[in-house]
Amino acid sequence: MRIAWFFILGILIMANAPVDEQFVIKQREIKVKGITSFGKFECSYGNEKLGDTLYTGEVPKSKRIHFVIEVEDFGCGNFLLNRDFKSTIKASEHPTCLVTVNAMYRQRQHFLSNIEVNLAGKFLSLEDVVFTQKNKELTGEISLSFDQLDLVAPAKFGGLIQVDDNLVLEIILGI
Repeated sequence: MRIAWFFILGILIMANAPVDEQFVIKQREIKVKGITSFGKFECSYGNEKLGDTLYTGEVPKSKRIHFVIEVEDFGCGNFLLNRDFKSTIKASEHPTCLVTVNAMYRQRQHFLSNIEVNLAGKFLSLEDVVFTQKNKELTGEISLSFDQLDLVAPAKFGGLIQVDDNLVLEIILGI
């Protein structure tokens, strides 16, 4: 009878053990989304094709996906939004943005990852960013404020058009 209990206990422990997985990242994209008093905006960089591997779990610990983004390459849909976005995030002073996605850990129906962001000269280390898997993509969203980035939300036409203080940084990894 004791052997049966040890066998059952062993199965239960193994069922709850974390599983190491790997994802071949075929594309990557970064989007910055926001809301103005005039409507929504979205600036994106990417859809780069690549062949890199991101691991979940502990093996290998050092594996990361790096985004080195030229701020000039962000596109917001038209030249006015492009110019305002680049001016707001100080593209002339900080021409590159760095985003690092560290190894992920499965947490039931989603994944967690620590993210490092260097945007507009401000370094942020964000823990336990949630990534969901849908349609061959891993997508994580980070809510940031202009204050966190030491930036001022722009206002145009004497304050008639204002940008909401909250921005969403969306990281999309195509698998």
